[in-house]
Amino acid sequence: MNKSELRNMIVKSLEDLTPEYKERADAKITENILSMPEYENAGTIFCFVGTEDEINTKDLIDRMLADNKKVCVPLCTDAGIMVAKHINSRESLSEGKYGIMEPSESSATIAPDDIDFAIIPCVTCNKRGQRLGHGGGYYDRYFENLDIPCALICREETMTLAIPTSGHDLKFKTVVSERGIFRNE
Repeated sequence: MNKSELRNMIVKSLEDLTPEYKERADAKITENILSMPEYENAGTIFCFVGTEDEINTKDLIDRMLADNKKVCVPLCTDAGIMVAKHINSRESLSEGKYGIMEPSESSATIAPDDIDFAIIPCVTCNKRGQRLGHGGGYYDRYFENLDIPCALICREETMTLAIPTSGHDLKFKTVVSERGIFRNE
């Protein structure tokens, strides 16, 4: 199965996930992230803003802000290119060109080297840290030369064992689901 076929299969399977399961899984994933030493030790955290089909990161972002973390979220600026923008609240976000809640372009840009911990989305992944995203290459390009702790988050029901990969696809050392934190050192 190629990337496009797997992506389509997983996206279609999202329709079968109950709202109760998604809410329960997302809350447990948030709890698992908050328990990580990487979270505790981070001053600046990069986190995506989940869409309808992704893990809901609203509570996680609110908690980071309440814990006085410096929070930055992605802003897509060009095809395959994103930057990290600082936010002080979720209310400062507005719907962007892909239907994703984004910060304004005038928000302060956070340099990649200033990020202490990053939370990474996916369409699917496996516990070995192989990831399939939406196909734009944004995260692979952004994180390819960074050596910072990252947590790839995914619900167990959308994980798969075999992920087709290419040479440019990143593999992440930590995967977090509702069932736990999986390390690949």
